Amino acid sequence: MHTKEEIGDENYLRQRFEPQLGDADYIHLSDLLIALKKFGTDEKIKILDYGCGGSPYRNLFPNSEYIRADFTGMSDLDHVIGEKSKIDKADGVFDLILSTQVAEHVEDAPSYFAESYRLLKKGGRFICTTHGSYPDHGCPYDFQRWTADGLKRDISAAGFLVVETYKLTTNGRAILFLLRRFSGWIETTASGFWSFLFRAFRSFVHRRSKYWHKVADKLFSKNRVVDASDESHDFYIVLVVAAVKE
Repeated sequence: MHTKEEIGDENYLRQRFEPQLGDADYIHLSDLLIALKKFGTDEKIKILDYGCGGSPYRNLFPNSEYIRADFTGMSDLDHVIGEKSKIDKADGVFDLILSTQVAEHVEDAPSYFAESYRLLKKGGRFICTTHGSYPDHGCPYDFQRWTADGLKRDISAAGFLVVETYKLTTNGRAILFLLRRFSGWIETTASGFWSFLFRAFRSFVHRRSKYWHKVADKLFSKNRVVDASDESHDFYIVLVVAAVKE
């Protein structure tokens, strides 16, 4: 579970806009950054960071008018998100709405997507990233996960035209990420050789994190950002949907 204080912490933010080998979430977060860079722009556009946290990806939009909205407790907000994900803004005022790792924490996801649609200008873009497979991580709550088809369906139901969908950190790369990040899961009541083997593995993946990450980058470079139409990538940590308000 992440607290609001952790989300605004410098190291928390650095791991997202500048992930480094050895960081606990490097494999997942470096892939997410690669995907989001596809949508970065120098254009002077009006953006809503909808569920902003510490706004770790703000530097991808250096010339934008950047509006930050979140629930109470975050600092320097332009808007506090109300019931049914409402924002006190008129219809059609934003060129882009950015939602990064937020949707899984929203109690009423259809209302959140519908409000995103309302707030966008015609022709505006909605960029949504959320988890496919990932452990519970309340902030303070964690409500849902999606498949690629399910997320596309739910965003389309709000009125959007979905134009791009990606799976991130897939298959073997996903397994390496989970083994490093959550090696503490590998507990055993066994004794003797098996106990030694599990302890040795946990020690290795933590002490040699940079090496582990280099192996993941080299062996699974094609499993970082994958078009969701590729059905062979059927296990993934994160989904990205880019949609347009027609």
